[in-house]
Amino acid sequence: MGTNNIEKQSFGQAGATCLSGTETVAARHSPNAAPEICAILALEDSVLHADNTVWPELKDSATKNLIGNTSSITIPAGVTIFGQFTKVGLDSGTVLCYHAA
Repeated sequence: MGTNNIEKQSFGQAGATCLSGTETVAARHSPNAAPEICAILALEDSVLHADNTVWPELKDSATKNLIGNTSSITIPAGVTIFGQFTKVGLDSGTVLCYHAA
């Protein structure tokens, strides 16, 4: 059975951006920007920068972004986090950010 369009759109049909070191990628707010990020795969142990990583589903009344309560979050190598990220920033490591169509 083939992959349907919903699965393709949910799992990075629009490509991916590889980030390393302290790079950042943001979701599309202009025609030339990348689409929303639907998954982050850590290619090596990686540290997300809390102020430069925005996951709108994890908001609460006190912060703009729930992970903003800490300065960083470590993702072990090989782990994939799924969500609707509008911005991903690193403190260290290498990740592959998959873009939703």
